[in-house]
Amino acid sequence: MSGFVKRRRALNIHGTRLSVHTGQSVTSSGNPSLDHIFGDGFPIGSIIGIEDIHGSYARVLSKYFLAEGIVNKHPLLVGTIEENPTHLIEKLPKPVQANALSEGGTEQEPETMRIAFRYNQLAPVDSEQKSSTALGHYFDLTKTISSTTILAQDITYWNGDEVHENDTGFVGSFKNPHFASLLSCIHRKASEHQFNSNFDESAKNVLRICLNSIGSPSWYEKNFADDFLRFIVLLKAIVRNTLSVCLITVPFHLLRHLDDINLCKKVRNLFDFSFELEAFAGQMEEHANPVFKEYHGLLNITKIAPFNSLASFHPKTRDLAFKLKRSKFVIEKLHLPPDIADDDSRTVNPAPTLSCAGGGMKSKLDF
Repeated sequence: MSGFVKRRRALNIHGTRLSVHTGQSVTSSGNPSLDHIFGDGFPIGSIIGIEDIHGSYARVLSKYFLAEGIVNKHPLLVGTIEENPTHLIEKLPKPVQANALSEGGTEQEPETMRIAFRYNQLAPVDSEQKSSTALGHYFDLTKTISSTTILAQDITYWNGDEVHENDTGFVGSFKNPHFASLLSCIHRKASEHQFNSNFDESAKNVLRICLNSIGSPSWYEKNFADDFLRFIVLLKAIVRNTLSVCLITVPFHLLRHLDDINLCKKVRNLFDFSFELEAFAGQMEEHANPVFKEYHGLLNITKIAPFNSLASFHPKTRDLAFKLKRSKFVIEKLHLPPDIADDDSRTVNPAPTLSCAGGGMKSKLDF
């Protein structure tokens, strides 16, 4: 038996390419630093879960995800009952060149470099996670995509109000009708020929599904845990068998207070990729620590699945932090500052020695 394995051909779809790590067709999340952490992109057919207590930072990444779809002309499906989904689409960031996002004030003047004055001529260290093979685009959060561009895009909205006759196919599976309605909406859209991998090559496209705050108190009904797990399983089956990629934000901090204490672990295991945005807002101890003063929170990777491969991709580091600047969301490697206080303490209180010049020892030996 030959050990040769034929490498699958890349999808001829704008905004996708083969991963150099796994050979899978991947697409960008809209944030290059996030793509770099998870192997320079997310595979087609995968589900990405975001855990965010405050929800504001996950919302920013959702905008990146949708804006990337607008640029690549990928059809979008936005589902949420927390707000009108059109409000999220109306404030998508505008694509710009990479050099246009460079913000001033990052370099220090020589007069302020009093300690490391000899390093004034060196370039500042850039700890932002970047990839050498850029797939996605750069976006400016201070600017929004024009309404005419959004109107020309194929966008499907779901806010829980509309119930179609075809929803009866999933009604018997859920106690909560919202899960059945949303799943039916996703199934109808993903069943289009353009998202079938066996369809005509020239007509193929990628469906971007963005679900915000799934599992919030607005979803709570009887048997919520069973409905939620069943929804993720069926959603995963739809996404895996079509040319789709799904980004879903879940308030895990609320799920921990439900009767099923293992619900968070079960939901996380159903995701292909998941990470937690641990914000520092409201945590005085973190603000007091000088290590974290330049960041808004930590990014904790909770799952990276071996998607259609024998081994999963492993990032170079898991010590990651994020900051929300005026025009962009940046993920950087967490660097510890030099502990200068220890050097000062050693000079102020030197340790006693046994030499003749040691005044401290002399005083003890003189009787």
